[in-house]
Amino acid sequence: MLEVKAVHRLDEIEGVLRRVLQRHGAVLHGVTHVGHVFPVGELPSAIDAFVFTICHADFYAALLMADIRFAAYLPCRVAAFSQGGAVTLAVASPKEACRLLNRPDLERVAEPLEKLLDQVLEEAARPQPHAAAPAAHATSGIGAVEGQMSARGAIAQRIDRCGTKIEELAGTGEHDSAGG
Repeated sequence: MLEVKAVHRLDEIEGVLRRVLQRHGAVLHGVTHVGHVFPVGELPSAIDAFVFTICHADFYAALLMADIRFAAYLPCRVAAFSQGGAVTLAVASPKEACRLLNRPDLERVAEPLEKLLDQVLEEAARPQPHAAAPAAHATSGIGAVEGQMSARGAIAQRIDRCGTKIEELAGTGEHDSAGG
């Protein structure tokens, strides 16, 4: 397990992590607020965490081509949680995944991903310079771009067993076909 103590508050980690990942060519795909998983009142207020799902396609491709069982460990998940008054960032070690898969020979393939994760955690844990937003975002009239969107609370598409999106079936009943 790779772990670092961060200087940021728990509610600041998402933005910091998003910027660090972008600098390293990785993407933040999703955010799970662990406190929202439990029914109201069942989680002690002192326990809270966020889990960030991250992807770096180049490193993942090498691991998956070496052994498809790495799919069980990818995409990587970075946990951010409060512990003892400090925020800790933690991620499972890709090299340890090699050992769990009985493939220590693939540690050299996992090493670049492990180094990247270590760099990301170290950078995200340190104080960040407040860089001004690029001028293109400030003057653009297109609204929010992908890097400005939050994946927190996203709802997955509902697809039935035939691959049809449930939302696409709406409005196809006979009562709609006759028109007005």
